[in-house]
Amino acid sequence: MLDDYLPSNGNATLYQLLNSKSSTVTDPNHRITSTVENFANSFSILPSQLLTPILDILIAANHMAKSSENASEGALLLGLVANVSTLVLKFFTPNFSTMNNMRNTLENKFHEFHSNIIINNEEIALAKGHSREIDLLDTSYFEFEKFERMTLRRMAVYNFAISFIFKYTLGAFGLMLCAVPTFTSVYFAGFTPSEELVSGLSSDFVANRSLLLKASDSLGKLIQSKKNIQNMTGYANELWEFEKELIDINESSQLENAINGRKDSVGNNDVGADSQPLLVGPNVSYGDEISFHEIPLVTPNGNILVENLTFSIKPGDNLLIIGPNGCGKSSLFRILGGLWEVKDPGKLVVPYDKKDLFYLPQRSYFTYGTLREQIIYPDSYDDYRDKILKEKRENPSSPVHDDEFLIELLREVNLDYLLDYDSDLEEDDIEKDLSRASTSSCVFMIPCLDRVEKWPDILSVGEQQRLAMIRLYYHCPKFAVLDECTSSISSDLERECYRIATEDLKITVISVCHRTTLWEFHSKILKFKRSQGEGMATTLFTSFDPELRLQRHEELISIDNSLKRSDELTKRLQSLKKMKNSRSGRRPTLMYIEEDDD
Repeated sequence: MLDDYLPSNGNATLYQLLNSKSSTVTDPNHRITSTVENFANSFSILPSQLLTPILDILIAANHMAKSSENASEGALLLGLVANVSTLVLKFFTPNFSTMNNMRNTLENKFHEFHSNIIINNEEIALAKGHSREIDLLDTSYFEFEKFERMTLRRMAVYNFAISFIFKYTLGAFGLMLCAVPTFTSVYFAGFTPSEELVSGLSSDFVANRSLLLKASDSLGKLIQSKKNIQNMTGYANELWEFEKELIDINESSQLENAINGRKDSVGNNDVGADSQPLLVGPNVSYGDEISFHEIPLVTPNGNILVENLTFSIKPGDNLLIIGPNGCGKSSLFRILGGLWEVKDPGKLVVPYDKKDLFYLPQRSYFTYGTLREQIIYPDSYDDYRDKILKEKRENPSSPVHDDEFLIELLREVNLDYLLDYDSDLEEDDIEKDLSRASTSSCVFMIPCLDRVEKWPDILSVGEQQRLAMIRLYYHCPKFAVLDECTSSISSDLERECYRIATEDLKITVISVCHRTTLWEFHSKILKFKRSQGEGMATTLFTSFDPELRLQRHEELISIDNSLKRSDELTKRLQSLKKMKNSRSGRRPTLMYIEEDDD
């Protein structure tokens, strides 16, 4: 199930599950953890709950039948008692499967509200929404409490019925069942008052009584196991529903067939044995470029954002994407990431290997772990080590992407101070570690990068964006999607980050950015336009001259300022005219100068 939940082939199964309109699974995290654990616990105790009581009952019935040579009334009466007890208890037994499913639903809802508060704590604090959140928590809690009270009442009746039946009713039947095989033996075999016969009767009575008490207890456990069976059935239904949706999503991609069928169409591309396709689908082909041809941008809900999108970029053609919010820029990236399918009649050409395209959002994802793990994500520690050994073995003279390389990248973006957090290492120790790491016989991990922190909590947004750029430099793909990933970095450092990516590492970038200082790094532009009152946007793809566009942009700003100044002067002139007209209607005031008496 975990392989279907997070498949190693990179299929976005979880994203499609959570964003599917037809999906009935809203709590995959709860099902993959708590439900699996509860099912495993219920299943593990099921054999002992069923086999042990059944074996005890069979032994008791067999012994009582043997103790009576000419009658089987004991076994017959035992079966009758079991059937009657089951029918009576059925009236008091609640539906444990339904109760368990309802409990899981309400409990998950209650936990979800608490998780939302933790995740959105800043937004709630700024909006002063504490009272509203308390109302939601109280409502969820009281729903859960009301259900638990109802459950406790039903379980009290159920437990009382079981205790009464097995403590009193079956106790009385137990004594009767003990007497039947003993006295039937006396009746059919004839009565001869001898010490041997009295001793045998006493022995049979004590043995049968002990067996019946054990059988009664086993019968009670067997009937009570119905609760565990129904709970396990409820867990199994939830897991089967979850697994079925995961299987349907993974099978719909037909990944294995696509790999086998597409590798022959890659052409002259050098595809390694461990390469995995970036995208699969009937409208996807592979090449050394990214090309959209008449692809409609359609949301999963069916809303058409762009009727047909057409553009093509080759390595070195850095693309700048501009346009208003909600016009389809992020939808383009979702198609490139395989989250949305390519609709007919569109055709998409992308590089084959998924490592050839890297995506950086405005706020990247960071895990709890070492600083090294934040940079090499999504590679694991073993992948990182194997990559270093492979580079040393195949290209001994080329630079190796090891710890020394990562430390140099940290210095490039002014994040080398992260190496000194609570560290006692001196500069000489670091240089010594770097020299040891450069040896080709082993892979030495520098302790400076082993610092473990909750990085999303201690780093600012700007620091996270710079660390994400280091992640891009480490992976060094052919194409990179930069979705406002440097918006919180200073302008000078932002230009340096782009320069390293586009000029030093030769990464072709597809950028969404608003600062004019980054225009110089782009040679193509894709503009989204949306007229007022229209739902769909139109696109314009053309070559991009940063200097000319920047000049026109400055002229536009100057003209706009002039128009604003002109509007201000016009308003001022009108105001003066109104003041003049208002004064012209008044009678002029005469001023008299008094003469001196002298």
